[in-house]
Amino acid sequence: MLAHDLDAPQPSPGPDRSARLVSEQLVVVVVGPTASGKTGLALRIAEALGGEIVGCDALQIRAGLPILTAKPTADELSRVPHHLIGVLPVSPAASAAQYVALADAALAGLARRRCPVVLCGGTGLYLRALCEGLFPGPAADPELRASLRHEAEQHGWPTLHARLAQIDPEAAARINPTDPVRIERALEIVSQSGKTQSQWFAEHAAERARGPRYRTLRIALDPGPEPGRQRIADRTAAMFSAGLLDEVAAQRAQGPLPDAPLGYDLLCQVLDGTLSLDAATTQLVQQTAQYARRQRTWLRKEPDLTWYRTADDVPLAALVQAVRRAAAA
Repeated sequence: MLAHDLDAPQPSPGPDRSARLVSEQLVVVVVGPTASGKTGLALRIAEALGGEIVGCDALQIRAGLPILTAKPTADELSRVPHHLIGVLPVSPAASAAQYVALADAALAGLARRRCPVVLCGGTGLYLRALCEGLFPGPAADPELRASLRHEAEQHGWPTLHARLAQIDPEAAARINPTDPVRIERALEIVSQSGKTQSQWFAEHAAERARGPRYRTLRIALDPGPEPGRQRIADRTAAMFSAGLLDEVAAQRAQGPLPDAPLGYDLLCQVLDGTLSLDAATTQLVQQTAQYARRQRTWLRKEPDLTWYRTADDVPLAALVQAVRRAAAA
């Protein structure tokens, strides 16, 4: 639902005594697809509250490539203290578990100082893991996975799916017989833990039912697909003007980059002379728009979000009052 003419979103109701809150502090959440205006809105809210910003972005948490990953600029970083921006190596990609550990520590520090906090980013998985908790299943086992893949090469994934159906019928009913990733994971879980994936899911659902890990007031920005695409195109042009190619060239000089951010390979092709700048620009806009669509699809499934088309539609004064009332309660 869009909220152009509605009052400010309200904090979710307080949990009962069985809740698993990490902290009583209210966290203002600003999310949305890339290039929707999240950073600017988060800055305005944080400045109005006298607070600080905690990142919730899988690209921005990694070091390097500030232009390509659309990190806050030096001016933006000087306006409000930021946390979890560029704090992990540029590669590999950070897991949700890594993010939650870092975010919990950052939020605990802010709570001790009674500092208002704005969580800002576009990675829905990070938001869900932070607020609802991580699926507590066992970690990946490379040797076991290699064994399962070898067996699948000999007998086919449907054979392994049939084995799963005997062990965990509920999981087998959810998983296509030709889906190797999910079959492999379900068999891996039961082999390592002695509990089926379905049992793990049920326990996790029961834990989530006890309530969220944080009290939140959630705002989402989404200008819509076509306006969003134009914003992406404008930002892409600004990135090139800001020295995007030089940034990628400097990063590439440091060696190969596994798990490279979106667009990195395209720009390397430009530097190699195998792709024109115009073609790279067009493809980068297309890829970023596709990424924004995936973000939009994920976030539309998240609960308690109040959606606005632009940051200017957000009733900032009413929102700040709501946060202050919640903090004083």
